[in-house]
Amino acid sequence: MPAKRRHAGFTMIELLVTIIVLAIVASYALPSFEQTVLNNRLTSQVNDVSSLVAYARSEASKLDAGVITVCSSSDSASCSGSSSWEQGWIVFRDIDGDRVVDAGTDRLLKVSGPLSGGNTLRISGLTSDGGGYAQFASNGFPIPSATGAAAGTLTVCDSRGASEAKAVVINISGQTRLARDTGGTAGVVNNDKGNDVTCP
Repeated sequence: MPAKRRHAGFTMIELLVTIIVLAIVASYALPSFEQTVLNNRLTSQVNDVSSLVAYARSEASKLDAGVITVCSSSDSASCSGSSSWEQGWIVFRDIDGDRVVDAGTDRLLKVSGPLSGGNTLRISGLTSDGGGYAQFASNGFPIPSATGAAAGTLTVCDSRGASEAKAVVINISGQTRLARDTGGTAGVVNNDKGNDVTCP
């Protein structure tokens, strides 16, 4: 008489217990992973903004005439005049400083598309038109606006608001630094004037 063979495997109860344990572990891990993704996206975008300013200053130092203009752009070819920089921005050599890319004289140097993740980018200070542009002279210094402001802040926000916002502060000599919390609301970074940044 042949010996009975035993079949190894999971019972239905063991399988259900395993699935329940995996579901519990995933419910704790998923929110943490989502926060990591959001934080990494913000960090990457604020680093891009810092690089943008460094690039504009570097290009300005090569000029014999004119200025380097950095402005918000929705079409990747001209300044939109908007304070909403999340739709994209351009950097160009602006010979007459009029913030218009003139054919034949001005030259488009760099183009950046929209921010991912629905994040926002706003500029404060530097300009008198509500944040549509920033300009750098051949010495690398930001050109003061009509109101005399030569420092400013570029703030990147996501859906979590000001408590998680990151920003780049530009001082009057054009040097940049990452914004930090120096006072005001705990956990909210401060702009060039020492005030808490805000998000739209």
